[in-house]
Order: sequence, then C-alpha cells, then structure tokens
Amino acid sequence: MSVKKYYYIDSSILYEEDFYTVIEHFLNEKREVAFVLDSSIRDEIESERRLGEWERARLLESYLDLFSLLEHSLEVDTAKGFDPAPLADMAASELVVLTQRRNPVDNFASLAGNITFLHLVDGHLAPFVRDISENGNAFYVEEDHYLDRFDIDAIEYVFSPRYGYLRLDKSREYAGGEGVCYRTYHNLFCKLYFKDHMTYVNFKRLQTMVEMGCTMPNIAWPLDLLYHNNRFVGYVMHELNDVRSLDELRDDNFSGFRILDRFIIARNFLRIIEYLHRRNILVGDMKLDNIMVERDASVHIIDAGSFQVEDYPCDVCHKEYTELIYMEDDLKKILRSVREEYFPINKILFEILMMKGPFYSKENAEIDGDGSREFTYPMTPPEQGEQLPYHLRVWYALSPSMRQFFYRYFTQGKITYVSEWLRELDVYILEKQRAAARRADT
Repeated sequence: MSVKKYYYIDSSILYEEDFYTVIEHFLNEKREVAFVLDSSIRDEIESERRLGEWERARLLESYLDLFSLLEHSLEVDTAKGFDPAPLADMAASELVVLTQRRNPVDNFASLAGNITFLHLVDGHLAPFVRDISENGNAFYVEEDHYLDRFDIDAIEYVFSPRYGYLRLDKSREYAGGEGVCYRTYHNLFCKLYFKDHMTYVNFKRLQTMVEMGCTMPNIAWPLDLLYHNNRFVGYVMHELNDVRSLDELRDDNFSGFRILDRFIIARNFLRIIEYLHRRNILVGDMKLDNIMVERDASVHIIDAGSFQVEDYPCDVCHKEYTELIYMEDDLKKILRSVREEYFPINKILFEILMMKGPFYSKENAEIDGDGSREFTYPMTPPEQGEQLPYHLRVWYALSPSMRQFFYRYFTQGKITYVSEWLRELDVYILEKQRAAARRADT
C-alpha cells in the first residue's frame, strides 16, 4: 500500500464555488488519500441555521453526507483551527491543509513533518504567500529633500485639483499629532500637516490612496491632495457630524446606548477592519479616539491618511495600543504585520464590550500603557453563589466563544481573525434581538 496522503478540510473552503472539482481531482489520485474533516463544520452548520442562512447550512450538510460515503474519511477536533495536536501523526506521513482562513496556517505551522497549506484562488489551489501577515521593508527616504516644508499657521486657503480653492474655517481647529484639521465648503474637512510631517512618504501614500479610492463610506478616506502656492500641505476628506469618539463613550460608560448596542458597535467596527485587511491595508495607528460612533451605532474610522498602504508605512505608534513598542526610525523603515494589528483590535473590542481594558484589576487601573499586561479574566466561571465584582459579571455575560477568543489571544497570543469574530457577533446579536422581540410579543 502506498503512503497515505491526508487532506484536512475546514468549513471555509467548502463554501468556495469550485471546491467540488478539487475533490474530484483528489479522488483520481493514484495513491491512497484520506479526507480529514474538522468537527467545527457541524458548529458552523448550526451557526448558519441560527442566522437563517439555510442554503449555506445545506451546502455544508451535503458535503458531510458526501464525505461520509467515501471509504477514507474521518473527523478531528482542532478547536476550530487552534489545536494542531490531532493532526500530528498525519503530518508525519503527508498532510495538506485546505482552508481559506489564516488561523490554521498560523496554528498548524508548528507541526513537524510534511505539511502544505493551500487555498482556492480563482478556482485553483495555490499556496499561502506573503502578504500583510508578515513584516516587510517600507518605502523609505534617507534624506527627504523632495518637498518644500513650511509653517501652516498663516494659511487661509488651500487648493485641491478636484475641488478647487477651499477656504479654511479658522473659527475652530482640531489639532493632532501630525497636523491640524479645518472645516471648509461642501461638508469637506481639510487636514494640514505640521512642517515635520510634510514628507515625501506621506505625499506618495496619499497620492496612492487618492488614486486607489475607497467604496467604504465609513472611512474618512483621502479624497484629494491639498496644496498652498503649489506646495503640498495635506489632504481633504468628508466631514463627520454628530459623532462621538469611542474614547469619550468609554469614559462615559456608553451613556445613551443599550448593552446590545455595544455588540453592534463592535461588529460595525470589525466590518471596516475586514474591508481594509482584504485590501492589504492596515490602520496602524488604531486607538479609541480615531474611532467615531453615531447615535445609531454606525462606526467611522478617521485619520486614514496614516494607514499602511502598499509599502508606505504608518509611522505613528501609541504604546497602549501597540504590542511591540517601535522606535520612530523603525516605524519609518518596517512595515507592520497584520498579526501586530490584532493587539489593538482585541484591546478595542474588549474595551467596547467590557467598558474596561483587558489588563484591568484592582492593582492595575490601566491608566496608560506602562502597567502590567497580565490578563486577569478567568475562563472558567466560579462556583455557583460566589459573589463577583461587576467587571467579572460583565465578562461572564459574553458568549463562551467570545471569552475564548479573548482568553486565547491575551494569554497565548493566538489570533481569532475578523471573519470569525463577525460570525460570532452576528449570531449573538441576532439571538438577542429575537429574544427581545419574543418578550415584546408576550
């Protein structure tokens, strides 16, 4: 008998339109093959049903029925792609991991033996290749003499090739670390850089972003470059009205919002991140005061001009929302990885849902980024009847999966990617809304 080859399959690749042709190809191999299904597919079927996605549930069920008819198929429990142990013996022979997700690629990479990671791209299997999951070299200019830098204090008008001359409303300004923002005509907002940030890298990044465009209205995307006397000064974006920052909302205990609204805010925030990551764009400077919320729980991200786009880096770093503390020169030369972005993502999600930080304790009020980074929220609930402080009561009100997502990340560094977070939040929100509707009908 020839050496057996194992094909591990999770739910993500079963949704792909052309996957049935892949199965046919594998069945025609001359060597003996075995199909290894992740048992989480059954959980996914249940989630689809709870969301009312009956066709997607039936698709997964039909694949389970198909594989049950094959001679060599088995199920393993990898804790939804986090635990590689059940695959260790298979990797010692030959293991091919078929998935559209990054989790198995991250978590199974430690397996010893012969292992290959493949995903479907345009109907064809292809290996996972480098993307924003790894660090790279940034576009860097050693001596920046390309732009004429100057003070912006006296500027009254700026010029946009798209919008023409724009008068700056100097009655109120919004100052940040890189520059100052002013209102102008037609519900537009102008950001002018301080002299130190009028760099060629910023100019090239913004030029790329303007050409690229953005179809997500919840991102304050650069619409055009701004000039004064033919000299680059900044960019123009749409203005936001009637919004509050997450920083302000957290300090105010999300006054005016229901408990469920916080989960909706978390989901809406992640939908923006999903949009950006699919385009290999990182926020980089991700923090509560760059995330704005409307009264209906809609979410917007501002300060998009500092995003990491292509090989143009985000050179801004706030230690309380950064896993690795970079020196300023490092940020100019190194591209961040998507793994690093998950520290602020998890921290921000935690602060939205819990209204406290993940490292909060009686001893660590988490005022800034210098305190302990020990995760103090236990996974296992206490014995019944034990009196809990309020922040732990909120913790155990989260779904078990959400608690596990946080616990895995802050104690083990294992990432739950945006798509899985969105699925869990969608299920949680829908079930709470249905329960509220049932109560209203009684």
